[in-house]
Amino acid sequence: MKTLKLRFIALIIVITATAACSVDNGPQTCFFNAQMATTAVTGPETALVNVPITFNVTFRVGNDCGVFNRFLETNGFPKQIVALVDYPGCDCTNTPTATLTKPYTFTASAAGTYELKFVVDTNVFITKTVTVTVD
Repeated sequence: MKTLKLRFIALIIVITATAACSVDNGPQTCFFNAQMATTAVTGPETALVNVPITFNVTFRVGNDCGVFNRFLETNGFPKQIVALVDYPGCDCTNTPTATLTKPYTFTASAAGTYELKFVVDTNVFITKTVTVTVD
C-alpha cells in the first residue's frame, strides 16, 4: 500500500512537471503604449470664454501598429500636452518618419492668456499662446 502511494505521488509530480514545462506558451500577445513627440501644431490664437477651439496636432508614430489613444495633459497652466499612442501587435514594421494628425480641443472657462505646450522632447515644446476674451 505504501508503494502504491509513492507511485501515485511520483505520477502526479511527473504530470505536473510535464505540464509546467510545456513548449506551447499559448497565444503571443504584444502591447505597449508610448508618449510620442509632437512635430507640428496648427490652430487659432484667439478664443471666446467657454467656446471650444481645435488644434490639429501632428505627432510621430513608431511603427505601423500605432493607434492613437488620447492626449495626456497636465493640470494648470502652462499646460503640457502629449499624444499617447497604443501599439497592439507583434508583427509591426518600424516607421521612424511616420506621423498622425489628430484634433486637440481646448476650452477656457475664464478670460486671459493661456500657454499650451505640446511636448517634442524632454524640456522641448511647441508652444501655442491663446488669448481668451469674453466677447
